[in-house]
Amino acid sequence: MNQINHAHSVETLLTVANGYSGASKAAALVLLSAWNSNDFSLPIAELSLLDGDNFWHAINVINLRYHGKSPQNVIEDGDKKFQSLYCEWKHLETQRKKAA
Repeated sequence: MNQINHAHSVETLLTVANGYSGASKAAALVLLSAWNSNDFSLPIAELSLLDGDNFWHAINVINLRYHGKSPQNVIEDGDKKFQSLYCEWKHLETQRKKAA
């Protein structure tokens, strides 16, 4: 992948996240943490569950966020797709301790 195509990377990881493989959780966490890092976090070790191509898609999504862009904004129907992703994976939300 010489050219960074953020939309392709987001769509590819959405496909992986909506699948039933060992990499699905990792792909979901990459996307959800790029979408809403207040409620989702990506343990770096999860990236090792992605194959080589999908690892680079994950890096592209991280790069996208680094440049101040949200992943749902670079794909068609992004808000709808990310809401669906959230519903599927909301059990991975970071549990925060409440202040005393």
